[in-house]
Amino acid sequence: MYGEGKLAIQDLAIFKERVRSPNIIIALCGLLILFDGYDLIVYGAVAPALLAEASWGLTPGMVGRAAAITLFGMLLGALVAGTLADRIGRRKVIIGSLLSFSIMMIGSGLAPNFPVFEGTRFLAGLGLGALFPTVTALIIEFSPPKRKAMAYSIALLGYLAGGIISGILGMLLIQKYGWRPLMIIGGAPILLLPFFVRLIPESPEWLATKNHQSEANQIADQYGLPNPIAKPIVQAGIRSLFSEGRLLPTLNAWGIHFCSLLLTFGMVNWLPTIMNKMGYDLGSALLFSVTLNLGAAVGLLIGARIADRGNVKIVVAGMFLLGACSIWLLTQVDQGLQVYGLVALAGTGTIGTQILANILVGNLYPVEIRGTGLGFSLGIGRIGGMIGPAIGGAVLGAGLAPQWNFYIFATVGAVGCVLALMTLLYRKKAD
Repeated sequence: MYGEGKLAIQDLAIFKERVRSPNIIIALCGLLILFDGYDLIVYGAVAPALLAEASWGLTPGMVGRAAAITLFGMLLGALVAGTLADRIGRRKVIIGSLLSFSIMMIGSGLAPNFPVFEGTRFLAGLGLGALFPTVTALIIEFSPPKRKAMAYSIALLGYLAGGIISGILGMLLIQKYGWRPLMIIGGAPILLLPFFVRLIPESPEWLATKNHQSEANQIADQYGLPNPIAKPIVQAGIRSLFSEGRLLPTLNAWGIHFCSLLLTFGMVNWLPTIMNKMGYDLGSALLFSVTLNLGAAVGLLIGARIADRGNVKIVVAGMFLLGACSIWLLTQVDQGLQVYGLVALAGTGTIGTQILANILVGNLYPVEIRGTGLGFSLGIGRIGGMIGPAIGGAVLGAGLAPQWNFYIFATVGAVGCVLALMTLLYRKKAD
């Protein structure tokens, strides 16, 4: 009996240890990112249906403008939230962002006209933009030191899962029920808000920078993390991104995010429409969206494993190059399974590249300005994210062959490869 009681106590202790594993936080962040990914990527699935909305009379340029407006909202959200998260904490910004984008997604699905739709998409973008850099900082700060790239990549599989779910639901729902249900489903996270309020902790590293060492140590102990070292309070702000030799790395980071986000959102928002214009029916065109995200998931895990060996800069450069080559090759083939293979490789070189680029950029900055660094870099990168969908709308609206989108995106991928290689010049400061 004594032995059984002792074993039960040990089992309970193991259970508590598992419950408080940092993997729980990474999983919760992955779930948050799933919602983020769904709400953003679903626009690519509904774009063809929006063009077919007879009562709204939309043009490709108008649909592209709505995508760009969403990304402009994300730009502003990222710029504000990054600095705010360094000042008031990761947890408060995450909860507020989740609440705001959920409400606005429901508003988009109920919009009576296109101007209201555009307005709700902009406001949803604010919440989506605020969530991503803040969750990124939290993941980095709760991840094991030698497995940050893999932990972050696993969490970011939620983003890809959100994209896959949006594509599958698009195939199942759009032709019968239209685009509105897909937008309303994007507001489902509001139902889980109490769950996240209870379970998302504050970053112990951030608490230590604010002289809350006791609370920081308590959370670190709960999750099996090293106790963070107390550091002097640093006023986070954009000036800190250019001090202590960070000018060139910061500008380089902005360029990388500009290219990666242009590629990602250009492909995500327009791939189904481009493939539809190239002769594929709507169901097949939406399947390409699923393929893009599946390819990103597989390629990302492979890339993350290599990146954790200290090669994240080379990996990001190589993935940019892979994206450029595969996108260009899509202009050289017409039909067959090879098209799906190239789309999968393009997913690795666009969405997968963007995810690992966040690790590269996050490592450029110390914890006290990491949120600011990621927020501003992602915010500036959103300019590229806005240009990507606008390119798609402009090309199709001008009556050019849809393949011209791929020529432009391939060129951007090549530029991104060069910028990623340039980060090797900052090895001592970035690593």
